Amino acid sequence: MKKATILFLTAFLVLGITACSKKVPTPKPMEEIYNNEFKGAPDWITKSCSAYCKENKMAAICGVGSIGGSRNVSLMRIAATARARTDLARTFQVKVEAMLKDYQATTTGGEDFGSSAADEQHFIGVTKQITDMTLSGTEVSSIWFSPNGTFYALVTMDVEKFKVAISQMDNLSESVRKAVIERADEAFNELDQEIDDSRAQNK
Repeated sequence: MKKATILFLTAFLVLGITACSKKVPTPKPMEEIYNNEFKGAPDWITKSCSAYCKENKMAAICGVGSIGGSRNVSLMRIAATARARTDLARTFQVKVEAMLKDYQATTTGGEDFGSSAADEQHFIGVTKQITDMTLSGTEVSSIWFSPNGTFYALVTMDVEKFKVAISQMDNLSESVRKAVIERADEAFNELDQEIDDSRAQNK
């Protein structure tokens, strides 16, 4: 056997043995992964999304969504944004219901709310219309990537945009539109505080 061939085979065997002798990396403990997840995270993730509104002096409500485990940034953004809107919508729908009920309570038997104001199905339908319509006015105000590769999205809805959306809803009576707009500022401020209180209790 030629000397060059022997040297080649020897080098190949040495490389093979070295490769096989390498240790398999030990997986990181879950506690380390969890602690690293929020390293350098903005306040709207670690505290509450309303921290962003307060910092930027915005009269708005917000929601946060996240997703991990993908290298497709575009799809992660879409998914995280959708989850953030769902997060916002859940709480916002409750507040819209409260706004309508408050208005209904101020009218005599609710006649000004509509001929079927006493019908719970009609009431829920109006609430859903307002929620669905105004959610189209939400926007992604901030995004963040965690050290572990999780994509976070912050979605906000400005109170002024909400008022404009309500004023353009032709399927609402003038009295209902006016009542919701009049209650918007107070409702958004209360919702902002409710988000803070709720997340503080869950920590």
